Amino acid sequence: MTDRTDKNTRYLAIFSDGPLEGTTETRLLENGEYDHRIGAAAHVDNSDALFWYRATGDREVAGEKHVTYAFEPEDSDPVSTNGEVDSLSF
Repeated sequence: MTDRTDKNTRYLAIFSDGPLEGTTETRLLENGEYDHRIGAAAHVDNSDALFWYRATGDREVAGEKHVTYAFEPEDSDPVSTNGEVDSLSF
């Protein structure tokens, strides 16, 4: 049996801007590839919102793939917030 979460099957998603700026999450590679676009749901100001992020680049850090994602405001739900976002990423 193999461990499906070893560093060859996962990567670190880094959100560089937008509502999820500064957050990260570990995601699984699919067929050796990272997601080029991520939809992330979050609860903001007592309502649910969907945010879209697009991969802008990747690099290897200590043998693990790190992928940077940029916010796509034109495809995301509009929100105004005080900075408090409860992420429910998928």
